[in-house]
Amino acid sequence: MSTPLSQEDIASFQGAESARILLIALFGLSVYEQWLITLDDELKYFWTGPWELSRILFLVNRYLTPAISVLALVCFSLSSPSPEDLRQFCKRAIQAVFVTSMLALGVVQAMLVIRVWYLFSQSRIVSIGMLVAFAVTNIVSLFFAIADGIDLNILENLPQFNIRGCRASRPPKFWRLYLPSLILHTVLYCLTAFRALRNRRIFKRAPILKRLVRDGGFFYFVVFISVLLTTIGSFLPQYPSINIPAIFSTLIVATTSIAASRVMLSIHSLAAKLGSDSAWLLNNIELSRVPWRRGATEGEIIVDQLGRDSNADDDELYSPSTSDLSLKTSRVGRWNDETW
Repeated sequence: MSTPLSQEDIASFQGAESARILLIALFGLSVYEQWLITLDDELKYFWTGPWELSRILFLVNRYLTPAISVLALVCFSLSSPSPEDLRQFCKRAIQAVFVTSMLALGVVQAMLVIRVWYLFSQSRIVSIGMLVAFAVTNIVSLFFAIADGIDLNILENLPQFNIRGCRASRPPKFWRLYLPSLILHTVLYCLTAFRALRNRRIFKRAPILKRLVRDGGFFYFVVFISVLLTTIGSFLPQYPSINIPAIFSTLIVATTSIAASRVMLSIHSLAAKLGSDSAWLLNNIELSRVPWRRGATEGEIIVDQLGRDSNADDDELYSPSTSDLSLKTSRVGRWNDETW
């Protein structure tokens, strides 16, 4: 006669089932986002042209995250992982999920570091500081992921109740895996906002800077909420229905991966509309410090060159009403007022 389940066991199994359902939902969201909504943009912007580091990172981010979700789903779907060989598989698989999740987040961070690095390519201190922060963040996160994986204990399953999935101990300080990432993302967004808002008056007429701040704010919001939910869940071991999904699902990896893909597609879309590539767009961000607009021709940029006051600051431009010179310049030519 089988021993009845305790309330703790029942709560743990319910939490595991919640985590499995969440994993299925996140995997479905990734498939819907990547192969049903944005696949055309991916093929257009990332499968043509020279293979650069940012392009490779984007594609790794797009396809590594669903693979991690599939591996995690396998852990939650094994029919009876009680034999020793299956228990060893469970431990190795969960350890792999922890480590590859940190690697996937590292790929996302690398994409963002490159994006911000272009904005500060003239500042050696900021560039080196970002690289050091990126390296330290990923080393610390990987260390905690490996440590939690080593300390992981695979618990005996109860095949007599026909319960699927691996049973594992829950790391008590799982939140520390993602805290370094949150700090790095905060720094990167602050740098982006500083670069864009340094001159608020010009910011109002700068579509590139507006796009960077808007997309950066959206991405940071997604990261903050995901880390917050995971942190809160990891602090609630007495509530397995919250604690287990927070630890063993791929919530942070999936949401940040999708958000990062959207950010990269957005900047490439803007670059395509302006007839340039994203690297040129970010490297020549100073173009946003002058009044410009899109021309009627694809890839045409119209710049109004207004007269300056000899006593005015370099960043201050005369208004058209007080200007004694007004030239219109585009990437395909230059006109004066008579020929315009």
